[in-house]
Amino acid sequence: MDQGTAAVWAAGIGVGGVVITAGMGWYAARKAAAAAIDAAQRSASAQVEAALAGVRAQLSGQHQAALWQVRRDAYATFLGEIEAVRMGIYHLSSLCAVAIDNLAGVSGTMPDLAGARLELLESFKTLWFRESVLRLAIDPAEAEQAEHLVKLAGRALEHAGVLIEAIFAEHNVGPPHDRLASSREALTDGIKEWARTARSNLELDNQN
Repeated sequence: MDQGTAAVWAAGIGVGGVVITAGMGWYAARKAAAAAIDAAQRSASAQVEAALAGVRAQLSGQHQAALWQVRRDAYATFLGEIEAVRMGIYHLSSLCAVAIDNLAGVSGTMPDLAGARLELLESFKTLWFRESVLRLAIDPAEAEQAEHLVKLAGRALEHAGVLIEAIFAEHNVGPPHDRLASSREALTDGIKEWARTARSNLELDNQN
């Protein structure tokens, strides 16, 4: 091989080495770039998932808070209505006492027992409606307790009606008066117990 040919081969080998080296460098760079892109995608995916998890948690918290508020409002509305009925029963009881005194000879104006009883009946109808709405916001056990309260209120209202009839008929008012007093006290105790239970349930839900 003459010197010219050797120089050409040497030049070719040198160029080939440069090409191979460059090719290997390009491959390594491409691999590194792909790895960097993959790592970036993983990081971005993790960040997006974390953000979505935060949003889900926030929405869940807002949902629970909204449910708690609905439950609280239902409790408050029902309690207000049954308290109104209870106060109406006490008011009607006091009117009955005045009427009984009048029958016994005490001077004074005879109270409008029929009108007061009709007003109380309207309040009881509203209470019944509120109890039905309350069932949508509470669990079955609480719904049964609320239904029991409504039954206690209905029983007191019934006893008040019997007492009024005895007053109008001028019959012995002692037994119906005692039954009304007993049912009235049972309603009062039931409301207190229900209110304590409702307050405990709300506090427990708020902690969760």
